[in-house]
Amino acid sequence: MGWPFVGRDAELAAVRRAVRGTGLIVAGPAGVGKTRLLDEVACDVRLRATAAMSAIPLGVMAPLLPSMDPSPLVMLTAAREALRGRVVVVDDVHLLDDASAGLLHLLVTHREAVVVATLRSGERAPDPVVALWKDELLPRIELEPLGRAAVVEVLETVLGGAVESATAERLWTATAGNMLLLREMHFAAQWVSHDGVWSLDGPLPLSARLVELIESHLAAVSDEDRRVLELLAFGEPLDLPAAESLDGLVVVSDDGLRLAHPLYGEVLRAQCPPLRKRNHQRHLASVLDDPLRVAVLRLDSGTADDSELLLTAARLACATGSLSLAERLARAAWSVGGGVEAGRLFAEVLVFSERPEEAEEVFAMVATDDDPVEVLAVRAMNLGWGLGRSEEAAALVEMSAVRANLLFDAGKYDDVRAVLNGDDPEEAAVLALVDVVQGRYAGPFPLIAPRPSIPLGTETVRTAEVFVLATHGELLSAERLAREALAGCAEWNSMRSTWLVSLGSITQALGRLEEARSLLREARPARPFARLCVLACVEAQLGNDARELLAEAERLVPQGLVPHRSGLWLARIWAGGASPFDAAAEVRTRGEHAAEALLLHEAVRLGHAGEAAGRLRELAETTTGLLVPLYARHAEALVRGDSAALAEVASEFEAAGMVLLAAEAAAESGDRALFGRLIGSCEGARTPALALMTAPELTRREREVAGLAARGMTNREIAEALVISVRTVDNHLSNAYGKLGIATRAELAETLGS
Repeated sequence: MGWPFVGRDAELAAVRRAVRGTGLIVAGPAGVGKTRLLDEVACDVRLRATAAMSAIPLGVMAPLLPSMDPSPLVMLTAAREALRGRVVVVDDVHLLDDASAGLLHLLVTHREAVVVATLRSGERAPDPVVALWKDELLPRIELEPLGRAAVVEVLETVLGGAVESATAERLWTATAGNMLLLREMHFAAQWVSHDGVWSLDGPLPLSARLVELIESHLAAVSDEDRRVLELLAFGEPLDLPAAESLDGLVVVSDDGLRLAHPLYGEVLRAQCPPLRKRNHQRHLASVLDDPLRVAVLRLDSGTADDSELLLTAARLACATGSLSLAERLARAAWSVGGGVEAGRLFAEVLVFSERPEEAEEVFAMVATDDDPVEVLAVRAMNLGWGLGRSEEAAALVEMSAVRANLLFDAGKYDDVRAVLNGDDPEEAAVLALVDVVQGRYAGPFPLIAPRPSIPLGTETVRTAEVFVLATHGELLSAERLAREALAGCAEWNSMRSTWLVSLGSITQALGRLEEARSLLREARPARPFARLCVLACVEAQLGNDARELLAEAERLVPQGLVPHRSGLWLARIWAGGASPFDAAAEVRTRGEHAAEALLLHEAVRLGHAGEAAGRLRELAETTTGLLVPLYARHAEALVRGDSAALAEVASEFEAAGMVLLAAEAAAESGDRALFGRLIGSCEGARTPALALMTAPELTRREREVAGLAARGMTNREIAEALVISVRTVDNHLSNAYGKLGIATRAELAETLGS
């Protein structure tokens, strides 16, 4: 397929207007897409100026002339006659010879032709061409590089699938939205697909053609200026003297001099000979004062022998979420004599890189009799969460907050309260987790200062805060914090996956199912249990068969993480037809009243409001969850058949950002106007309540059976799930088919989801 044309609607409209008028000059840097834009415009004559023809009078007009005549006047007259009354498109008008430029000026001045031309920004153009926009004979527009969204659209069109957001960000940053560079990088890249999401395999690709393109911009610089550019490539930003001779190749920013385009640095570094590269790095390391940059330059040049510098730099890399760099620096600090402190940091980085076995090996090698409690806490976390050795973890540390965390993950909430008093902020955070799970949270989440000895621990605290907010019903606040966290860990793959799953869970709860699916498909956690649970739920609510995802999640149920088991129940309910009442009863035995309310509301959504309403009312009166009273009112309004109350419930769900639940309540209210406004935000959801607006009236049991059948369950599986006979299932399905005017399960899924 051809290279897609996207993100230029406004510019294309301007060009098309110009064709109906006098013409237009389209200016912009090389490769930005000027020629591609004019390819979309119908024209009578297309002229392409080149540097070679710029010395030949009327050289670009040669295809229009019947023969070359020695008389310039004859040739000029013939060219003018050939172009009169035509739409003329000229590529690279700055390369025109003076005679051709003068002819275009004449045609425009006398309105004898419509001229649309491209012009490379920053290039000197003939005076008659400059006069076209200077004298306001033709308008001039600047074609800017494409934005990130357009770059994503191009890549997804070419690849035929979703692109990992981190990959899209890398390519957009590297190319600065330049379509020529993006095209070259795309074709040179090694692409891999994971769950239908494309990503780059390895470093940014530099094809021979791409290097030639960049080198063509650098060819005219002197050897001394090349040295300056190389220093910038290895150390930007730098406080160098102004370099007027490098105009267009460097820019002055707030923090110093930088290369004008990201790929200049990539090519300069790749093309620099090894010896000169090491000399540049040593020189920069000797003059810079930023410890992180100096340490990296020392490492790259083979002169890293200062363990204190490397350790400081490793901590700084941790603070920015650059875990691969932090690992490299911490490993180097340890190897050059950084001792126990370097080994501890190295082990911590391995923990947060989800490499628990390697981390424990390092911890064991550097363990002492007086290890700081913070270090023991990270080691215990790794033993308990990473390796499943909870008893060893508990025996390792006396720190009450760490013991309480392990007890929390085991679902022993009363034991957590027994070991904590909540005076310490970290203890208060664990108590907040217990409170929110049990429906007793009153907020706010405690403020915990980062600990220098465990620089990566901040993210653990932040994940706890987002969990508390989401469980409490503050979904929009949880989403905002999770997005901020995701944006800050672009180079921390394991944490990035954690936040992608967290955001996927939140957006699923908010009812934005396609967005949730996109986030979850991009996540690649080392332990995918939570991801599989949410993804199974999402796919089922989109009307797809999610039983394989559920089965895989069932195989990976972790020993700990008991408070997160409600996610598995949600997947079982939607993808496997499990009873929401069984689910609610199970979590109630552990005192998880927030999850109990959520699961009972799933029963309401699936047509069991009568059975769920009473207990939901009890929970609304005895727990603090912000959404529980709304769940109870939803169930009670359904039991009463109160359309006005259901419309109010829909409006409250909408105000909370929960568009799918709002649309379901609107469907149940019978308010078609409200439903019509909400359904457009539901991203293809197919749930039983949404079918009420389009499907003929089914009985509660017919709708229940039909919904399970539409999700791919066999009649026997439905009978076992609902504790009824297979014959009864057959009868209900037959009645549903008759009312809906269909004959197959495929039609049933389509009808209920339409």
